Amino acid sequence: LYLTLVASHGNSRAMTQSSSVDDVITSHRKIAVDLKQKDISKDYTLCSIVQDNEANPIAPIATLTNWTKFCASCFSYKPNPPPASYFYRHFENDPRKDVSLIRVIVDSNENEIVSSVRIFRRRISSGDGTMMEACGIGEVCTHPNHRGRGLAKTLLHDAIHIMESLKGEDGEGVVHCSLLHAGKSLMPVYERGGGYESVTTKWSVIKLNSSFLSIVDSDDGKKYSIRNVFFPEDTPSLNRTHAKYSEQRFGGCIVRSEQYWNEYVSKELGDSLYVMTAADEKIVAWISIRNRGGPKRYQLRDFGVDTDLVETAIAMSVLLKFALNKEIQKISEKQDVDQGVLEVVIPTPILNEVRNGEKEDVSLFDWEAGVESEDDIGWMYRKIDKESVDGLKEWTSKKGVEHLIWPTDSF
Repeated sequence: LYLTLVASHGNSRAMTQSSSVDDVITSHRKIAVDLKQKDISKDYTLCSIVQDNEANPIAPIATLTNWTKFCASCFSYKPNPPPASYFYRHFENDPRKDVSLIRVIVDSNENEIVSSVRIFRRRISSGDGTMMEACGIGEVCTHPNHRGRGLAKTLLHDAIHIMESLKGEDGEGVVHCSLLHAGKSLMPVYERGGGYESVTTKWSVIKLNSSFLSIVDSDDGKKYSIRNVFFPEDTPSLNRTHAKYSEQRFGGCIVRSEQYWNEYVSKELGDSLYVMTAADEKIVAWISIRNRGGPKRYQLRDFGVDTDLVETAIAMSVLLKFALNKEIQKISEKQDVDQGVLEVVIPTPILNEVRNGEKEDVSLFDWEAGVESEDDIGWMYRKIDKESVDGLKEWTSKKGVEHLIWPTDSF
């Protein structure tokens, strides 16, 4: 099997067959790939994709639209498969998007994309007020007919090499680490193939007192108003509170800019994002939830509260009640709603914060039913800059910092 690796920019030059995947990426070369299936003979090309209005002289099929269609086909096995528009939206709304950081392998004989990986540019928090330049790995997929040939591993090594050469957001500094999210069955692949280590994110599942949802506004609720968010008018307030409530206390939290709120978060959350305002119309908290894991199960997708202005327990109770009633209303317009017990999946540190401040006689949560742990071990990290920290797994355990990436920011 021969694999041709092609640069996204720059002049190409011939390389010997002994060249490794980790050589300079601005090259055009063929390398021998060791395969168990000795009878396979394929001509593969590794390159970056290009925008639809550009011509790709190396692999004409490797355009943005064709890539989104390929990703959609690979993930079509899921219960609610993401369409091609999902991958297109994720790219186009990303303020730091770079089409050259979408790397694909093309079957040159069949003229089709057969494997993919995308590098996301992000900054993440350390949980103590400092930030790290990071690169996320996502959209990793291979066509079923081409699996077992080491294509994804080749792309991963290629991506790591690229990340080692990238600079920070301002063109200075280095990329400190790389992160990705993997299913349990694939975690060993990234451990062995890329040197990634798992970090635990603590989540909890708790049942709700359904009767509380029908109660007219409590005394706390009457003090506040709830509405949909207004972008970009509300952005400065949201950005300041998110920095204080999430970025300065959780390791791994994606650091958001106002541009990121306006271009990415606004499109991802849409009309599911509600803000709570005080009498002076100042935003004191917000929430977004999504149905997750069943018709009666919801996940806290995004949340923030200015704890100088309102307690977390009050903000959660008022906003969650409002958001759940809105979700139930949407579902009831399409089908009959089973008035059963609802469950909510919430980051454990935030649930603990709520419990410590709740009034027992008006609790939205059924504490007596118990709280189940549903930790996520799928986020994985790898050091990129050899002079920086070893990775979140090391310094979170030393500093006692909890890890949390809001589902809004997942890739």
